[in-house]
Amino acid sequence: MQKFIALWQHRYRKYTHLFLVYWHFFRVWFRLMLLKAGFAGKKKVVAIILTQQFGDIVAGEPISRQVRQKHPGDYLIWIVKPMFRELLENNPNLDDILEEFCANQRRLLINSGIFDTIYNLQFRNNSYCPVCQVYVENPEADAKDITIHNYYFLGNLLSVQQKMAGLAVEDMQPRLFLTNKHKARVDQLQLPQKFLVIHAQSAQNSRNWNNKKWDALINYIIESTDFHVIEIGLSSDLKINSPRFVNLCGRLTILETAEVISRAVFFIGIDSGPAHLANAVGTPGLIMIGKLENFVNHIPYSGKYKMGENVLIVRNTNGPSADIEVETVIMAITENKLLILA
Repeated sequence: MQKFIALWQHRYRKYTHLFLVYWHFFRVWFRLMLLKAGFAGKKKVVAIILTQQFGDIVAGEPISRQVRQKHPGDYLIWIVKPMFRELLENNPNLDDILEEFCANQRRLLINSGIFDTIYNLQFRNNSYCPVCQVYVENPEADAKDITIHNYYFLGNLLSVQQKMAGLAVEDMQPRLFLTNKHKARVDQLQLPQKFLVIHAQSAQNSRNWNNKKWDALINYIIESTDFHVIEIGLSSDLKINSPRFVNLCGRLTILETAEVISRAVFFIGIDSGPAHLANAVGTPGLIMIGKLENFVNHIPYSGKYKMGENVLIVRNTNGPSADIEVETVIMAITENKLLILA
């Protein structure tokens, strides 16, 4: 009996999800058809597709400028998951933001022909709906032999996206569009005047550093300098007992986090989304990067972080970043005079 109930619960969830997929598809398709009818052929509807991995979206912001330059009078839409919408709001190059319900809805929209031009920046592997059991193919990336297994051999995130989209490969500094609302929210936190920001925990465990090493580094900074240390991210496992340590994990939106980073003297983190925020807002940083699959000396960033003007990369070319020793990071900080020691 339990198996019977579980089977029908599964079927109910699946078919309810499929109904919503088609409902969202037709709702968006009908709205865009009305929009195109109003344009009377004078404007094209152009879509940029990059729905997830918020670091990738931050890194890809210059794509919106390049596409706008190619389509100055057209209607430009960016398709994104709802949780990352805020990264695109207030971008003056976009006319619309389309929130994706699931990858299958995106597949239906692509195949419907509703978009006159598509710049698809997403790999097949992160274009999957587990409920619909559907992948979204990217034939343009396939034709150029750009895959999840070789992309970092072809450049940083932005340059790979430019190649996938058929745009000019240019090194461009990413931008964020912070507003007075984000500034006011961070003002309410009454942060210390002199602080650095750390980001310790990525969703991808292979990028993370050891918590005990973070504890040792933060305690060293607190003991050796007069800086406060603020941790940002979704959650924290650190064990720091100091009035000069502030845990903001889980309390901020992405752009509020960016506003905090923009006020910091320095950023220390792993190769994850907040490092892209630090690059975009221009905060100097130290980033720990280890070997990632087959990629050894990859650089994810464009702009100042790519050029090394504003960042020091501490690498482990033989294994994950977790194997980088605390002493190595402290030596990098002291030898490069990244912080003024007390």
